Amino acid sequence: MDTHVTNRRSATYPQVPPYLERDPTPRDQAIYVPSVSPGFAKHVYEGQWTRPLPNGVTPSDLNFLDPDTQLLRLSHVMSSAGQALNQNRPCIITERDRSHTFMVGDSGGYQIASGLLKINGDQDRLRILRWLEKHSDVAMTLDVPTGPLLKPGYSFTSFKDCLATTLDHLDYFQKNREDGKIKFLNVLQGNNTQQAKTWYNSVKNYSFEGWAFAGVMRHNFYYLCQRIIEMADENELQDKAWIHVLGTNEIETAVLLTALQRAINLYINPNLRISFDTSSPFRLLAWNTFYTIPRFDKNRMVMGTARIPDDLAYSGSTLRWPWPSELGNRLTLGDVCVRKDAYARNSIDLQSSYYINHHNLGALCYGIALANRVFDSESLVHQHSIATTSGAGVEAIYEVIKQGRLSALDRYKTTFSNLRHGSLPTSDDDERQL
Repeated sequence: MDTHVTNRRSATYPQVPPYLERDPTPRDQAIYVPSVSPGFAKHVYEGQWTRPLPNGVTPSDLNFLDPDTQLLRLSHVMSSAGQALNQNRPCIITERDRSHTFMVGDSGGYQIASGLLKINGDQDRLRILRWLEKHSDVAMTLDVPTGPLLKPGYSFTSFKDCLATTLDHLDYFQKNREDGKIKFLNVLQGNNTQQAKTWYNSVKNYSFEGWAFAGVMRHNFYYLCQRIIEMADENELQDKAWIHVLGTNEIETAVLLTALQRAINLYINPNLRISFDTSSPFRLLAWNTFYTIPRFDKNRMVMGTARIPDDLAYSGSTLRWPWPSELGNRLTLGDVCVRKDAYARNSIDLQSSYYINHHNLGALCYGIALANRVFDSESLVHQHSIATTSGAGVEAIYEVIKQGRLSALDRYKTTFSNLRHGSLPTSDDDERQL
């Protein structure tokens, strides 16, 4: 959408400048950035498939970062040092055409929290830093997540420990980064309002080019707007390039983040972009499910899911794959379900799983794009019939960012509390971790 609404009339949005050739991404919308599994990225790049591809599909078509693909085309992608730091084989991310694509790099904080990536001193920190600088355009600084404190078994025992180690990482990144190489995003953590405030006030003294919202607070738009207003008051936003929200792909959140970017572009910084990510299209297979079509009604917008068709009866079938996407429209059930051997318990092989990954990604991107279209049209007349609480949230975001005052935010507190993640954790919820 190229307009915003003032008294039921359209006015031109100040769109962020183009920075990629042939970029299909709308410049006035928050960008969904898929976090791609290393296996998918490697196999699609190699293109060595054991079975014929679906009718009319070439190996390069499965690479959604290829600007010439006839299937799904995306310009933004995420990869994490926590997964790919030790990967030596080329893939669609490391070999991408950087004039047409943009990578958001994750430093691996989640994998560190999960025990999958170890930091044993400056040598490991330098490896992560140089990997991010080599492959990314923007990247998260190295942080220690606070979310795992809410569960037993975390190697860090307190909020203070997480923050202290993160400050040490920030100091190392700031001193050892290659100036001008990439833009870094200062990651914000915290499990309640007091922790989030303490974290922000501690890390804002480090000079990086943007911000990333992580942890349990990242979904709460009252908190996000509060932090944006405070950042603007302190001139911590006017010269920043990017905001990233980690680990979310809910359709309602996508629409609300688009509203937040547009409001910031109008009233604070015309050049700032907002992005958000998940790896859901690649992880759904773990639950034997896949995306179908978006479901919209008065109360919500969600991506529908169903169990994967998995039966040897489908082997060799020319029946079409039942759900639409760029690849799904060309698939048959026989492309997905194959007879592997007499003792196989299912009919899904590795090639099938990558087809489903690609379908999931296309279906999710369609759902996000459709939601933005619906909200653009309904916002024009301020009459929301789809996900009405989110519609009220969109209106509130514009107003509070326009006014730029916390008193305005408080007037919309009920509106924000009615959103899906409207419950705001307070310091009373978890005092023991301060």
